[in-house]
Amino acid sequence: MKLTWRQVRRWRVRRQLLLSPGPSPVEVARALGGVHAQVASCAALISGVRCGSAPDADLAARRLVRTWAARGTLHLLPADEIDLWVGALTARDARRRFPPSWEREHGVTAAQLHAVTDAIGEVLGDVPLTRAELVDAVVAHLGDPGVAGPLSTGWGALLKPAAARGLLCSGPAADGAVTFVSPAAWLGRPLAPPPAAEAEREVLLRFLAANGPATAADVARWWGEQPAPARRTVRANADALAEVAVDGEPGFLVRAGDVDELAAVPDGGTDPADAPLLLPGFDPWVLAPLSHRVRAVPADRTAEVSRTAGWISPVLVVDGVVAGVWEHAVAGGTATLTVRPFAAAPDPDALTAAAALYGPLLGVGVVRVAVGG
Repeated sequence: MKLTWRQVRRWRVRRQLLLSPGPSPVEVARALGGVHAQVASCAALISGVRCGSAPDADLAARRLVRTWAARGTLHLLPADEIDLWVGALTARDARRRFPPSWEREHGVTAAQLHAVTDAIGEVLGDVPLTRAELVDAVVAHLGDPGVAGPLSTGWGALLKPAAARGLLCSGPAADGAVTFVSPAAWLGRPLAPPPAAEAEREVLLRFLAANGPATAADVARWWGEQPAPARRTVRANADALAEVAVDGEPGFLVRAGDVDELAAVPDGGTDPADAPLLLPGFDPWVLAPLSHRVRAVPADRTAEVSRTAGWISPVLVVDGVVAGVWEHAVAGGTATLTVRPFAAAPDPDALTAAAALYGPLLGVGVVRVAVGG
């Protein structure tokens, strides 16, 4: 099957709920394979532009779970699907290797890491513990003060294996500090992850449903592991996949059930998916897959979109291509969105319509657009 990048861009805008809003933050997280939540304010906007509301109420009601998932980054996942993700994440984590360089970087041995992971499962329950409280509890449980320093580091490298096994997730903030709980205790039910092959198949199909067509290398990068395991997963699930060529380039994969829908996307004329979009920081449309990003972001503007320390800017998208970046400020009941186009600014009315989505999300009655240089 042959497709064009214009067809792909238009299809993906639809699949990412940027034209037809989802019914709730939970369903947004389900459709996207998780909402990126390293920065809480960005997660609220990612969800909000797709369904009109932030995920806070669903988090408080335990319909969403915040935990480390794809690429070892924090995501919001539907609570009723946490078992699926734990099954796939456990399989991924079982393939990890811990060479001497890893031990030097993180300050613990592989044996200590495994002991810490088991200890977390023993000490965490439904009572939220801050990072410091969790460290104290693990050190006391193990009788090993040497793990205290590495466990206390901000990026949570020693906590991620516990999250992958379903032993840890985020709890509610306590005076601004993050907390951790046991997912099973927090949700009031035991976790029952499906077999690894079944879980990895479903997660692969979720990724392609929102991000296809994509290559096996895209799958590996999104999931956060080496290309070889991703290729094995693709081969193991070939019955559910179809290979397509995009503008003559082969090697892209889609779900077999999506082929007809993709083929029906128009390549010419105008389409609602071409209209300007103002997407928040860390938006999944920009994040993955990499094969799309290198075609959507002008090469000479990459540093403005993917900034230092892994920060992904809010972007202006026109006709499926990143056409600028933007930022916002709120004062006196008015939100000002300052858009910096890379070239000519889009139609002012279309830009104003895209910006209007942010009024309720930012808690203001007036949204103003300013075009900067």
